[in-house]
Amino acid sequence: MQNYKSKIKNTREWLENNLRTIILFFLIFLVSSISFGLGYLVNREFTHTPIIIEKTCN
Repeated sequence: MQNYKSKIKNTREWLENNLRTIILFFLIFLVSSISFGLGYLVNREFTHTPIIIEKTCN
C-alpha cells in the first residue's frame, strides 16, 4: 500500500514540475492539428479543373 501511495506522490510531483512543458506541448499539437485540417479543407474547396493552354498553328 505504501508503494502505491509513493508512486502517486511521485507522479503528482512530476506533473507539477513539468506542467508548463506539458501545456506547451498540447498547445503546439493543437495549433498544428488545426492548421493541417484547415489547409486540407481549403485545398479541397479550391480544387478546380486545370487550365489547358493549346498551341495554335500559324
